[in-house]
Parts: sequence; C-alpha cells; structure tokens
Amino acid sequence: MIKKLLAEFLGTFVLVVAGTGAVAMDASVLVISLAFGFAVWSMILVFGKWSGAHLNPAVSIIFTLHGKLKKQALLPYLLAQFLGATAGAILVYVLNGKVAAGLTLPSEHVSSNGAFVIEVGITFVLMFTILRAPCLVGNSIHRIALLVGAAVGVNAYLFGPMTGASMNPARTFGPALVAGNMDYLWLYLFATILGAAVALAIHKAIPPKQAGCC
Repeated sequence: MIKKLLAEFLGTFVLVVAGTGAVAMDASVLVISLAFGFAVWSMILVFGKWSGAHLNPAVSIIFTLHGKLKKQALLPYLLAQFLGATAGAILVYVLNGKVAAGLTLPSEHVSSNGAFVIEVGITFVLMFTILRAPCLVGNSIHRIALLVGAAVGVNAYLFGPMTGASMNPARTFGPALVAGNMDYLWLYLFATILGAAVALAIHKAIPPKQAGCC
C-alpha cells in the first residue's frame, strides 16, 4: 500500500507542478494545456502499474463505486492525492516568488452556474474516457496514457480560459489552499465528482460491445 500511496502523491505532485508551473510562467493556453496533458500521460506511464495512477480524487471515488478500488484504500488514496497537490502548489508558490498560480476560478464572463455545468461536462468526458479506454485502445498502458492525457489536454485547451478546467478536486484544492482562496472550492469539488458519477452511470447503462474490455 505504501508504494501505491507514494505513487499517487508523486503523480499528483508532478501534475500540479507542471500545470500550475506553466501558468506561473505566463505560458499560453496551448502550452498550459500541453503541460497538464503531458504530465498526466507521463505519470500514468510511470505509476500506472503501481497504483493505477488515478491522480484525481474523483477518479478514485468512481473506481471505488465501480469495484476497481478497494473501499479501505479510498481514504488513503484521497489523502495522498490532496497532499501531493498541496505540496506541488507550495513548490510553485515558492519558485514563483511567493505568488500563488494556477487557481481554478470562473472567468468574469462565466457565472458560477455556468462554470459548474462546464466542470460537470468536462469531468464527464475525462471519466468516460478513462472507463472506456480499454475498449477504445486496448490494454496497452502506453495507448491508455496517451488517450487520457489527450483528454485532459484538449479539455484544458477548450475550457481552461472559462473555468481553469479542473476536472480534479485535488488539482483545485492545492493552489486554493496555498493562495488562501477557497471561495469556489465547493464548485470544483461537487461538479467534478458529479461529472465523474454521471460517466459511471452511463458506462454501466450502455455496456461496451467488447465483453470484458472494461
């Protein structure tokens, strides 16, 4: 279990450092999206065989409901992910001259309700992609990592300017805690988990054609 928790901690740490680090460098939306996508892709390759490389509390919760993660492992996984995200945010904060970076907040042109709907939608896309990945690309971890990383990158590119494209409660929590700005944390916690839950419901309601692939 220690090995799995270390994998979740380090994987989420790298995800936050890479993505919010790109934000701290004032990179373009494309570069930021690539940073998040590349981080997810690489961490799945590195830690996928250790812990499954969830890197995301919403994913761990859904995998528990789906029977892919033991119930007793859920809380340790969540703790490792939130701690990893917080450590990553602290590192970026220190390297960025003690200025928090990468907060997920609705843009001034998007209402809270609109941001909630967007986060539900993009987390649904990500979670459904994860659930159906073996059906779409087989069981190769290289192809699965590429598919999931691409889903994160595309969602971040399309919707990052609107909501920050969280899709991940831990990714939002770390920077929010470091910045002392928890105003919208509720939105990103509930919307991401709801979006992932809808993905599981549809995954179960519409079984894949390839029996046993998911």
